[in-house]
Amino acid sequence: MKKLIPLILLTLLSLPMLFSCGSGSSDTEGKSDFTFSFTMDTIQVDPGDHLVFISNYMSSAAVGPDKKILYNLNTKAPELEIIDLETMTYQESIPLEKEGPAGIGTYVSDLAVSEKGDFIFQGYQSFVKANSDLDHYELFKFQAENLKGDSLAEKEGVDFGSISSRDGNYLFATYSAQEFGGATKGLAIVDLKTMELRKIPIAELESLVDFNINQFADGNPRMSTIERVWILEENGKIYLTNTARNEAFIFDLKSDSLEKKSFHSTLTSDSKKGLYTKHTNSDKEMNDAWTEKNKEVNFNNLVYDHTNKKFWRVSTEMDRMIADSVVTKEVLTIFDQDLNQLHEEKIEFNISQSLAFFKEGTLYSFINLEDELGFVRIKPSYE
Repeated sequence: MKKLIPLILLTLLSLPMLFSCGSGSSDTEGKSDFTFSFTMDTIQVDPGDHLVFISNYMSSAAVGPDKKILYNLNTKAPELEIIDLETMTYQESIPLEKEGPAGIGTYVSDLAVSEKGDFIFQGYQSFVKANSDLDHYELFKFQAENLKGDSLAEKEGVDFGSISSRDGNYLFATYSAQEFGGATKGLAIVDLKTMELRKIPIAELESLVDFNINQFADGNPRMSTIERVWILEENGKIYLTNTARNEAFIFDLKSDSLEKKSFHSTLTSDSKKGLYTKHTNSDKEMNDAWTEKNKEVNFNNLVYDHTNKKFWRVSTEMDRMIADSVVTKEVLTIFDQDLNQLHEEKIEFNISQSLAFFKEGTLYSFINLEDELGFVRIKPSYE
């Protein structure tokens, strides 16, 4: 499950073009030996006569393992759009089916591509794996009765928003109490060959419910906002971060060990404060509470740069009010490959939570260019 963020609109022609947008640099506070600078430009994908599907803000797109092809799932058609990232051109569309033995699922929201080229189509309580030729499909179900190994307790379940392992053989997810405002309990790993479940409890995640906003109607539960737990697999480890606190939990698949890291920012708060109404009884109360909550700090997902062996993360928080408008600041934090914090600075750009990836040391972040697919490209230098 991927969140949507406000996007900048620029006016460009339909052919691939390069525009210089600026650069920035800063020395990290307290780390005089770390110097960071970057250049930034914007490029548009040439769609030819095709209208690339960006209505879901590229939330159902995935980059191939060699970073040469972008696969974009048009969930309405449905069809799989092939985009060449070397030439930045649309190539073709492959028709798909929603239902039947070759169906990808009715309500697909996420797409992933394994190192072997397998496609994983994921939706709410839907997980379909197809081979690279798209001629063999397998449906997986993660309810308690379909799993072996560790058992799910009563009202426990594997959460929506999981990811598949890079090799396509495992599911990495959180598991939680499947009830109104239920707490996240920890990390769930499912072997897709044997359907064996392993649970790794992470007690600290349970307190994320303290930041929920719950809405009731006539005293009955109606809806609840929850804090997102981001999951990322890199270098034989699973990283779990969340939107509420400046921290990470790292599960090492080789050593079978769990580590917690807590970080400190001099530019944002290190945790949401929860200074908003959490029990609401109407849509207006819910919207007002949500507006107040959005003023507090929010930690976005990690993005890993394999070339420079660095993690990037953007966090946001209210900077100031101008009349009734909230001015938000964006802060980029850079970590080394062991997730040790190296640097932070305010930035004038954001990183898409829907589609952002590093290719040969350059960050590509999706941007809507007047209803056409484009990328902001950020090229870092660390010396």
